[in-house]
Parts: sequence; structure tokens; C-alpha cells
Amino acid sequence: MKVPSQFGFCLIFPASRTPHNNPQAKGVFFGLTHQHGPNELARAVLEGVGYALADGMDVVHACGIKPQSVTLIGGGARSEYWRQMLADISGQRLDYRTGGDVGPALGAARLAQIAANPEKSLIELLPQLPLEQSASTRCAALCRLSATT
Repeated sequence: MKVPSQFGFCLIFPASRTPHNNPQAKGVFFGLTHQHGPNELARAVLEGVGYALADGMDVVHACGIKPQSVTLIGGGARSEYWRQMLADISGQRLDYRTGGDVGPALGAARLAQIAANPEKSLIELLPQLPLEQSASTRCAALCRLSATT
């Protein structure tokens, strides 16, 4: 799908407030014309979410935390297309692990396990899930664009 260069989506999820705490912020499509259809709108939203994620990751990096990779979780993480787009935008290697689609619920269960077993080490309680696939930056142009926003 070719997306005209003057089209985009500025995504703001007021509920997330990460890393910008502005509950009055709004999202907007810009450059929208009759040439754009549902595919372009969907891609613009996916890219908008990706740039919002990269914005949050930039704050983490600015704090001196620079992980070699980040593990994606949730149902959307099952999509190879989505993982690659996020890797391209963020410039970060992204991992998808077995069970990653249930990651949010698994994370809550792991927190409960830590609380219920304070005498055990985190390594004992939280074994790393097997790696299924990694995505690294393939499209440097998206990564460069992320660095300028």
C-alpha cells in the first residue's frame, strides 16, 4: 500500500498519558483527501500508535536505560506486520515470546506469584518465556522520522 507523503495521523490517547500528561490532548488525521480509503486510515493509526510507543521508549532511553531488546505482549503482538512496523519506527529490536498474546494477564499473575512467594528469587519465579521471533529495523526512514518528531 502506498501512502501519500502528505497524509498522516497524529495519535493521542488521553488515557495513556505516557509520556505526556495532557488529558485534554486530541488525535487528528491530517492531509486526508478523497484518495484515501480504509487501508490508509488503518495504516495511519498503526503508525500513530508506533510513534507514540517510540516516544515513550525515547524517555526510557533518556533516563540511561537502553535495553538490547523489548518484549511485545498482547493480542496485537501476534501480528508479524505490526511487530515489524514497531521495530522500524522505534529502531529497537522487538521480541515476541511464546504466550506473548496473553502477556498482560500473565504479568498480573506473575506479580501475584511474587507477592505470594517473597522468599523466592525473581529468577526462580519468573523464567523467561521461549523466544518465537525478533524484529529489527528494516526501514531506516521510519526510524529517522521518529527521531525528528
